[in-house]
Amino acid sequence: MASTYSSSLNLQLMTTGEQSGTWGTVTNENLQKIESAVKGYVSVAIASTTDSLATSDGSTTDEQSNAIVKLTGTLTGNTTMSCEAVETWYIVDDATSHGTYSLSFKPSGGTATSLVAGSKHILYTDGSTMFDVLNDAGNITANGTLTVAGATSLNGGAFIFNDSSADLNFTIESNGDDTNFFSDGGEDRIGIGTGTPSTKLDVVGGFKASGAVDLDGGAFTWNQTGASLDFRCETNNLDDAFFIDGSADKIGFGCQDPSNALVEINQSNSSGAVACLSLDQDDTDQPFIHFDGTSASDQTSSLTTDTSVGSLTGHIRIDVNGTDFWIPYYATN
Repeated sequence: MASTYSSSLNLQLMTTGEQSGTWGTVTNENLQKIESAVKGYVSVAIASTTDSLATSDGSTTDEQSNAIVKLTGTLTGNTTMSCEAVETWYIVDDATSHGTYSLSFKPSGGTATSLVAGSKHILYTDGSTMFDVLNDAGNITANGTLTVAGATSLNGGAFIFNDSSADLNFTIESNGDDTNFFSDGGEDRIGIGTGTPSTKLDVVGGFKASGAVDLDGGAFTWNQTGASLDFRCETNNLDDAFFIDGSADKIGFGCQDPSNALVEINQSNSSGAVACLSLDQDDTDQPFIHFDGTSASDQTSSLTTDTSVGSLTGHIRIDVNGTDFWIPYYATN
């Protein structure tokens, strides 16, 4: 009876009385193939878009029987590399130039797994499907530096950084910012756009909140450095419902350029039937307005003690508890 060959490594299986005089040669070839399956390395150049590892019964030149396979060459289209449809495993080094094309590896006639250019893969097949071990790995512990060149997807579980509470920083860089996000492990601070946050949260650059902002439990200070910075609040119809002019040191309600006074109210709604200013004094024994100025007997100061009646110029309309009244004003005393 002639020799047969094993399915995975193509080892020659001699029958009783077979290979008289060459038994040692066949045995050595089988041992060499087993050695290749454990530690063997082969470099294979991709020859076409549907290539396969070379197999040879009993021969030590069998590409498929090597444990480590390096794939080289330049892809000319979406390419599939195949091995025999048998149970086996490989370490595959994808050293090909993909360009815009893909490279996959599969058992003949089976389901492939995709390879990543410039990456090493630990693969095994059950004869019908090729599996990438690290695509579906369990817990992984890296005692050294873990560098990921491709995308990282965290799906289905919590992400915890520095669970041991060590003095470790966490940095996220962007295209033009080395400290786009920075967590200072020693100072317990977070910086956005800065690697030296001075407070619990330090933002260098613009800040936008689309949802509600709740400031609870602490003071709010705007422009503590005393820079020439404006502060503006909008409403549904007013761009400048409240405006602080940082360079002029003035405040405007309904206007962006308060110029007539330290505080200016501009009623821009001509059809709303509302006053410019409403004073509701619930403290009944106190005045509505308190004037604090310099008194004089004539018109040279902000307050005068002169009681003589001068030239009546006109009146100012006011509303007192729902009834209109008029306050006179004089051009001279």
